Amino acid sequence: MGPTRATVFLLAAFAVSPGLGASETGAIDFNRDVRPILSDKCFQCHGPDEQTLEADLRLDRRESALAREALVPGDPDRSELLARVLSDDRSEVMPPPRAKKSVTPAEAEILRKWIAEGGEYKGHWAFEPVAAPEPPPVADEAAAKNPVDRFVLAELEARSIAPSPEADPATLARRLHLDLTGLLPPPNRVESFLAEHRADPDKAVSDLVDELLASPHYGERWGRHWLDQARYADSHGYSIDGDRAQWPYRDWVIRALNDDLPFDRFTIEQIAGDLLPDPAKSQLVATGFHRNTLINQEGGTDNEQFRNEEVVDRVNTTGAVWLGLTLGCAQCHTHKYDPISHREYFELFAFFNHGTDVNNTGATVDVSEGELFLENPDPEKLARLEEARAALARTLAATTKRQAEWEKSLGAGASADGSEGKAAPDKADSPLLVALGTEPAKRSNEQKRLLTAEFAKVDSEKKAADRALSEAKRALGLGASAKAMVMRDLPQPRETFIHLRGSFLDHDLETGPLRPGTPAALPPLPEAGGDGEMPDRLDLAKWLVRTDHPLVPRVTVNRAWMRFFGAGLVETENDFGTQGAYPSHPELLDWLARDFVEGGWSMKRLIKTIATSATYRQASRARPELAETDPLNKLLARQNRLRVEAEIVRDAALSASGLLHPKIGGPGVRPPQPDGVYAFTQTKKNWTAATGPDRYRRGLYIHFYRSAPYPLLTTFDSPDFQSVCTARVRSNTPLQALSLANDEALFELARGLGSRLLREEPRDEEARLRRAFLLCYGRPPSEAERNAVASFRETQLASFRNEPEAAEAVAPPDRPETVDPVTAAAWTGVARALMNTDEFITRE
Repeated sequence: MGPTRATVFLLAAFAVSPGLGASETGAIDFNRDVRPILSDKCFQCHGPDEQTLEADLRLDRRESALAREALVPGDPDRSELLARVLSDDRSEVMPPPRAKKSVTPAEAEILRKWIAEGGEYKGHWAFEPVAAPEPPPVADEAAAKNPVDRFVLAELEARSIAPSPEADPATLARRLHLDLTGLLPPPNRVESFLAEHRADPDKAVSDLVDELLASPHYGERWGRHWLDQARYADSHGYSIDGDRAQWPYRDWVIRALNDDLPFDRFTIEQIAGDLLPDPAKSQLVATGFHRNTLINQEGGTDNEQFRNEEVVDRVNTTGAVWLGLTLGCAQCHTHKYDPISHREYFELFAFFNHGTDVNNTGATVDVSEGELFLENPDPEKLARLEEARAALARTLAATTKRQAEWEKSLGAGASADGSEGKAAPDKADSPLLVALGTEPAKRSNEQKRLLTAEFAKVDSEKKAADRALSEAKRALGLGASAKAMVMRDLPQPRETFIHLRGSFLDHDLETGPLRPGTPAALPPLPEAGGDGEMPDRLDLAKWLVRTDHPLVPRVTVNRAWMRFFGAGLVETENDFGTQGAYPSHPELLDWLARDFVEGGWSMKRLIKTIATSATYRQASRARPELAETDPLNKLLARQNRLRVEAEIVRDAALSASGLLHPKIGGPGVRPPQPDGVYAFTQTKKNWTAATGPDRYRRGLYIHFYRSAPYPLLTTFDSPDFQSVCTARVRSNTPLQALSLANDEALFELARGLGSRLLREEPRDEEARLRRAFLLCYGRPPSEAERNAVASFRETQLASFRNEPEAAEAVAPPDRPETVDPVTAAAWTGVARALMNTDEFITRE
């Protein structure tokens, strides 16, 4: 390459952009400052993908940069990299104009400084071993509640920024309840917390965190986060989108989180519970994680095509959830930015290529409602249950034989109801006799259905087996059963080939069958057993949670942090590759990751560490003095205000209304939803709104159709679960406010709140208003708020007095008998107004 130098370029005139993270001392860090520039501007043509490599130059490798004189350490003027970046010749400048990614003057100055300092490379930070940093000393020792705060305070003190004061106790109580259980705090618990906080703030916070972590609702709240990653839904997807009964997997997640199943076991059981020695039923159900893939039920589909798509989804989901990598980019070619080759993608594919499911239900296990929540069940009762299930399975397997004998017996003088000595139906032309008189091979489908239905009426063995199973379930307090889809591998594994350009029809026969493997940039996969035994999903799962894995603990603690602050220490929580963001607090990230592993992979321990820190407990008020220095709050000088997720919007309304049915687990429920939801779907769904307690179950349990999700959820940004979702987006639209005010289900809950206020404060209007604020916001109203709401209530009263029919329509039907419709309707209006505020759906 002939050098082309820029004539004049005053780089020193441009300040380094704070967003790139260059330190204030001017020292350049390759991973923080340089790699993001090279990855964004150069790697597409000069990165890992050999197929798109130009000029035989790889800028992700120092030796290649040196060999091509792109980099001349200590001499920026002789380095072709800088010359091309600064060139004013459109045929020479890099990146080329067509890429529309020009290097900014600030970025060019970083490259110049880096080369002048020697042009050293470092391995990508996320692939390096997790460090063991010591929490740094800080000037304000009293401000640090635990080691987390030392890392945050050290960064703030270096920039002469003071942290925010602790949030007021009422805000802390509401924040902790929403973050840990997804429900609003009861007023009496807020009051007791305020008293405890006055006596000892740290103990009060620690005790409340312990209490909430022990709540069964904790598993529901944090289970929702995990189910997003598991792409859990109650339907198969695609246009037909038929129902599936996968709720036992959801119940397993809730139970595992409530029990604080260590994250390494949590991982192993979901990826390979079926491959454990003598797996328990719960471990089989856990493998439903990778059965949450879509199933295409349309006629004429190629099952092998959709089987391959399921395997691709399992690879990509594993990469996203545990590794924080965009593995899917390597399905068609070597990754353009990260060290993941096309071959390595299909070596990972090989772990999942042996499932018995082929775009169908596949392997299942029978699970009864409540079974996964049993505490120390009687072993004899459990044994009777399993025997009853086995007996029913044997009975079902012999149904065809028994039906044939029944059909034969009718012709020998037995009656249609199975009793002896009574003739078969009198009329020779009855449909049943006609069907019996037809040769089995020539019977129409209608005749076959008729005979099957008639036999089912008299099948005493099946009825006896059903009764025995029902009795065994009743003895354990269990409900209806479902066949939960689970992973199971073929006895003889399929061969796995590289798919050329990602096409399952075009195998790379030259390379030949692949052995399951993991990317070379990460720690090696331990050798499988002897005699050429192939690694399996269990080996992969154990590899993911080996204690020295650089990605899994970092990715996991980063996502936990994200739930508490709205953004991770690594802002790109779904991309820990070279295109991802550098950590805002790299030492804190590694300290948390190491502490997580050394603490036994306990999620509850990790969560308590974060939730009791002074950093978490800060007030969330915006600070004008930080608007320029840290507008996105990356330095964490305050908490962030977060709009709660879609399900929690409804859960907050349920808990404020007092209508919440706290039952844990079980099949999905159908609360009211607007008409017309299925007007544009290929198949209309059966949605009959529940009328009993199920009407008031948590949003987690709403039956979720991928093709037409529950409208309130989609309005508030729930994903459609067609694929993995590691972090939800947050929008702010007028439709959200309209839904809060007018959605049928939320209006019903507003009526519930109105009725609750009338019951709990029957005489004192002032006390009623105060309780409304405590129920909705966890705090009493200010004087201005009290006056505004009182004025609004008077307006509502006047309006409904003039329209008595409207008052009857709005007033809660379960209001106290002594309350007239006008008063009840007015308080429903107040409840609607309080629920339709930013504060109600915001975690401060």
